[in-house]
Amino acid sequence: MRYRNDRMLLYIGMADALAAATEYLEFPRDSEHRRRCLEMRSFHSNPIHAFVPGFYTDDTEMSVANARVLIEYSAPYSSLQFADSYVREFARGGQRKGYSSRFHVLWRQVRSGSELLAKIDPRSNRNGAAMRATVIGVLKTVQEVLRVAEVQARISHNTPEGIFSARVVALLSHFALYENAALEEGHTYCLDNLPREDVAQFGYTLSQSRPARPIKAYEHQGISVAIETVHAVVMLMRTSRSLLDMLRQIIRWGGDTDTVAAIAWGIASTRLQDEQLPAFLEQELEGGNAQTGPAYLRQIGYELMAKFA
Repeated sequence: MRYRNDRMLLYIGMADALAAATEYLEFPRDSEHRRRCLEMRSFHSNPIHAFVPGFYTDDTEMSVANARVLIEYSAPYSSLQFADSYVREFARGGQRKGYSSRFHVLWRQVRSGSELLAKIDPRSNRNGAAMRATVIGVLKTVQEVLRVAEVQARISHNTPEGIFSARVVALLSHFALYENAALEEGHTYCLDNLPREDVAQFGYTLSQSRPARPIKAYEHQGISVAIETVHAVVMLMRTSRSLLDMLRQIIRWGGDTDTVAAIAWGIASTRLQDEQLPAFLEQELEGGNAQTGPAYLRQIGYELMAKFA
């Protein structure tokens, strides 16, 4: 591992919490709110979803759940291990907001991973499998990264789009941790290492520019949320040289801002850890809660990197 990133989960959480305030804003109604968020002087609530300022969403919570599986078990990792971890972290976080309505109802109903696997409909082509895949990049080989990204994706997003998006996020993270090439070369690394069928169907997201448009909540013009999310993340890796500039671009795009921000910061923070960030991002995250806040995210991040370093 060339670039150890003990604070990966903390960066995921900070970006998630800050961008959650801008998820699915409506314009011109929310233009002034977006302007305040772009100043990055404090956390804000979301005028649509009423998220509590400074609290992260399912993007971070499920990334933590995946990280705990990698820490607590050994390969080969199983779908049941991941499902159990999702149920536990949902309970730890107090059934937080941010999950899709369908998943939030399901998570409240189940008490174990086996029950979750029995009840879940895994046919989603949205970005839930990608949003939690950044931590998988810590695994030591490309083959294991691809396999585990797929295992956890199939639980809830067992579609070509869901699996592809998880593989790309995990590969980009692995590239940032283990390779010495510049971050903007990550898309080439993905093209070289993804299964051929993935490249044939979705490779354009790795090689073509993305129009400046919101990341929609649902499939739009035949393009799934998972594919839109990956395309946005790849563009950010290729063009951004600053975490804060990256976040500003995400907010200006609009749409599913917190998911894109959580993924992008989780990957890019491996190479941009020296950037000076506003102090409130860490100090006020989760209200400083010892059970879910910065100290917890730092500890999980340390354990994750220590196991594979």
